[in-house]
Amino acid sequence: MRRPRGSLLAGLGSIRMFRPQARHFHINLSSRYRPYVAPARSALVVASALLALGIVWNCAQAVMGYREVGNMRAELERVRQQDGQLLAEASQEGIDLSEAALRHLPTEVVLANQLLEKRMFSWTQFLTGLEQAIPPRLALSSVRLDAGGTNVHLTGTAMALEDITAFTVGLQDHPTFKDPVLAQHRVGQNGLVEFDVTLRYRREGA
Repeated sequence: MRRPRGSLLAGLGSIRMFRPQARHFHINLSSRYRPYVAPARSALVVASALLALGIVWNCAQAVMGYREVGNMRAELERVRQQDGQLLAEASQEGIDLSEAALRHLPTEVVLANQLLEKRMFSWTQFLTGLEQAIPPRLALSSVRLDAGGTNVHLTGTAMALEDITAFTVGLQDHPTFKDPVLAQHRVGQNGLVEFDVTLRYRREGA
C-alpha cells in the first residue's frame, strides 16, 4: 500500500529537525608566558654567542698561522739563497765546504789548537821550574810531553832511592807541577837507580 506523498515529506522534515548539531574545537595558538623557558632561552643565546666567538677566534688563528708559515717559507728561501752564494764564493776562493769536508772540520780544529798550544808553550819556563825541583844527586836523561803539553814523562838516574823520593816530593810542592807518580825504578849495572816519573804540568794562564 502506498503512503501519501505529503506524509513522506513531513517525515523528512521531522528528521531534519532532529539532526544533531556539529561540534567545533577551539585551539588557542597564541603564545603563553612560561617562566621556566626564559633561563633556557638566555642560556641558548649565550651559548650561541660563545660559539660564534670561538669560530671567529679559530679563523683568526688560522689566518695568523698561515701568515707565519708564509714568512717562514720566505725566510727559508732567503737562507737557501745565502747558502748558495756562500758556497759559490767559497768555491771561487778554493775552499771546500762540502758535507764530507765539514765532517772533518772538528778534527782539523783540534789539530790547529794543538799546534797553537805548542807554539805558545814556553820551554824555558818549563825547564826552569823542573830544574828547581831536581835534587843534587839526581840527573834526567829524557823529558817527554804529550801533544797538549800537560802530561810529562821523565826518565833519569839517581844515587839512591831516597833521592827519587825527594824529587817527587819537590815536584809535588812546586806550583807548576802536580800529581807526580813513580812509575818504576830499578838498579842499573853501574849501581845507579834508574826511574820513570809521570806528572802533570800546569802552565800559567791554563
